[in-house]
Amino acid sequence: MIATETAKTVISILFGLAVLWIIIIIVKNDMETIIRALVVAAILGGALYLVNRPGASVDGKISYTSVKEYLFPVPEREYPFTRYEGTSGGRPSTSWVFQDPGPPLSTVMMEGGKHMAIKDLRTVNNVLKLLGLPPVSEGVPELASITGRTLDADQYRWDDYERGVLLIERGLCRDMLTAQTFPCISTVRLTLR
Repeated sequence: MIATETAKTVISILFGLAVLWIIIIIVKNDMETIIRALVVAAILGGALYLVNRPGASVDGKISYTSVKEYLFPVPEREYPFTRYEGTSGGRPSTSWVFQDPGPPLSTVMMEGGKHMAIKDLRTVNNVLKLLGLPPVSEGVPELASITGRTLDADQYRWDDYERGVLLIERGLCRDMLTAQTFPCISTVRLTLR
């Protein structure tokens, strides 16, 4: 992450140099490289426009993730769910079970190819926002890769979650309208400390 003002300054200087490059090319009548200079100037101009837009930075800092979320936002959608209150290990617990098709879950294969991990938190945080819960800040590996138990497959646990222990269960959903099968969030469980 870099400060937004620093990014604006650096991109402005580079954009100015690209414009100077174009002027020199026109003065020298070197039309063979004008396309290259125009492409560089257009890319830097687009970057300068993006950095100056509100919402492209988070807390005055700009990062690859904040630009990606600004350019390609995950569409917010309502997913029907059922909420259950109960206890887990003597502690109060709340579970949200999503109806099929549930919210999609973006996972990646871990080294070794046996387990999955959550790296892209955008869909997870959108679901937590839908449920009225605070977002998570980092991805986690599949619980079975930590415990070694096959019963923990398809589960992802955040032990340091701000409101308790957050557990997300992965399922396989089928969208009959588009005839797609995809990994999805089937259950979100929050156990208070």
